[in-house]
Amino acid sequence: MPEVSSVMPAAVPAIDEVISVCSIKDIDVWTVAAKHIVQYISAKQYTVIVPDAQVEMFAAVTKAPYQVKPESQFVGSLKEKIAQTLTPENQDRVGWYLQQFVKISAVLTHDDQDIVLIWDADTVPLKKLEFINSSGQFIYYKGDEYRKSYFDFIERALGLKRTQNFSFIAQSLILKVSWARELTNALAQNAQLPWIEAVLSFLDKAEPAGFAEFETLGSWIWNHHSNEIVITDKAWYRNGLSLVGNPLALSKSIWMGLAKHYDFISFEGWDMKEGVRNGIRQAYRRVKLGLEGKLI
Repeated sequence: MPEVSSVMPAAVPAIDEVISVCSIKDIDVWTVAAKHIVQYISAKQYTVIVPDAQVEMFAAVTKAPYQVKPESQFVGSLKEKIAQTLTPENQDRVGWYLQQFVKISAVLTHDDQDIVLIWDADTVPLKKLEFINSSGQFIYYKGDEYRKSYFDFIERALGLKRTQNFSFIAQSLILKVSWARELTNALAQNAQLPWIEAVLSFLDKAEPAGFAEFETLGSWIWNHHSNEIVITDKAWYRNGLSLVGNPLALSKSIWMGLAKHYDFISFEGWDMKEGVRNGIRQAYRRVKLGLEGKLI
């Protein structure tokens, strides 16, 4: 008889923490997203980080196993430093930049061997999602966004040119903490400053969108750890509000209809400002998805 191997297959590693960053403008979406995240994404721990003054509000609508933590725990009074860095015309972008620093800072609180999933708080998973395959490789979704300013920053700060033909801005990003540590160490070394100050020093101060945490982390990983990741073609959708409306008001049949086509859907407030052409486009997509007549 053939010899039976006694070697057990290596277990697929687990996600140590799902980290999201949110604020009051997205609290309605968050109350829906948090339940779906726990249901459809397996992890040892779940955390949402919010402005200090909003901790109690989020705690009231966020159930266990989620933890609600104040952003100052991770970045202190960084908001003021960002405001001092940006031009007067970009002061409305301070909070946008701050959230990105909070996400990376929260990742860095972990040990190097830990695995963290950064998940956008305005995004709802629609079915069971796997971010690590049977070979232990991390699964990355693709985005189609392209901003030259993001890659100008990456080349200026890290010396990396864009070689991928997709975006890492896809509402989620899984990584080993050691990869984030490598990135922030490289930023610090290149600027001879602590990593956050390094990012601020490399920013185009007049650019309203001069740095993207997903694009920067993803580009670093793509260049240094591409053999440990796979890029999936599975579909997700970004313009949830204009497609189906407020997630608090959606019926089970609509959620099931969306899940037939997408792995997750985001509900970003800006997507309601796209005008008549976008409305026609979304009406067509609703018909195509079989959702027409089911909307509340």
